[in-house]
Amino acid sequence: MKRTTLTMSLIVSLALGTAACGSSTGTPSAADRAAGKPSAAPAARDDAGKGTPLDACTLLEPAEVTPVIGRNDGGRPTSGVGDSVCGWENPDTYHSITVSVGGPGTAASGRLADQPGVTEEAGPDGIRFLSGGVARFAAGDRDCQVQVVTAAGGTGDRATAVKLVGLLRDRI
Repeated sequence: MKRTTLTMSLIVSLALGTAACGSSTGTPSAADRAAGKPSAAPAARDDAGKGTPLDACTLLEPAEVTPVIGRNDGGRPTSGVGDSVCGWENPDTYHSITVSVGGPGTAASGRLADQPGVTEEAGPDGIRFLSGGVARFAAGDRDCQVQVVTAAGGTGDRATAVKLVGLLRDRI
């Protein structure tokens, strides 16, 4: 009886240990990101081109978000168009940045497909501006978007979005 209990305890311990070793996502918590701690793995790259979804919340550093919107929640997954969508929001002003990363192949050959019925304005470096302060861009073969909402609005938010697109393209 004692031998069976000991064997079962050993099996359960090994199973839990194995699960813990294999379950790391490499994605830092919002608190870690706010403290500037890096993720355990380069989160902005998919797994050797196998189409693994990216974590949009790891693509911008706190030092890149805070100067734009001020104090914020550190970035949280949110709903929207794309494989991974993350939003950073200032709870006092409701200023925000939202990043959406499309799946592999959504911008075949690095080109954005036209969206019937959607009004887009051409921007620099292949960026297309949509209503609501959204900047749409291709990053590799992914159709992505970034939205900046601040009191500056209009061209001020567009200029900030263009800067963020430059950072994001290098990380996706």
